[in-house]
Amino acid sequence: MPSLFESINPINANFISNFVPRLAEDKFQIGDLAPDFELPDSNGTPRKLSDFRGKPLLLVFTRIFTDKIFCPLCYPHLNNLKNDYAKFLEKGGDVVVVSTTNVEMTRQIVEEQRFPFTMLSDSEWRVFKRYGLGAALGAPLPAQFLLDKNGAIRFKYVSGLSLSDQLPTHPDNAQMLALMNA
Repeated sequence: MPSLFESINPINANFISNFVPRLAEDKFQIGDLAPDFELPDSNGTPRKLSDFRGKPLLLVFTRIFTDKIFCPLCYPHLNNLKNDYAKFLEKGGDVVVVSTTNVEMTRQIVEEQRFPFTMLSDSEWRVFKRYGLGAALGAPLPAQFLLDKNGAIRFKYVSGLSLSDQLPTHPDNAQMLALMNA
């Protein structure tokens, strides 16, 4: 378990090497199958994206620096997802969040914030990079994909596709809920 200083200190090799913005790539089109991946959840259990097929899925990539330091633009979005999670379930869907924290920090975050959705740990940013997501201020930039029950992309939001697009404006949950059954 990290010390308090380590927990609140976001400066590490990833932070330093990604301080200067790196643009995102627009790698996927609507209708493309979202690439499968495997990451540990907050309990350390390996989970594949394909494990969630069979129902619509909101796949959210979020910026979290440590268990104590969240992106000030992503944190409200995570809380909105927490507050609306039951609505996603009622629509027959689910929500999976991919975080930049390690498994232990992810576990702490899920417990402390009482996030009801599945949160996966991508501390090495493998999946963030595979999905072509950019980075700025030491963390990957957020993105969001709405997948249908077969894993095909029905909606995508990728921040950081241009230098003027570095401040994320997360899609509204009401819009995602409306698109789930469209």
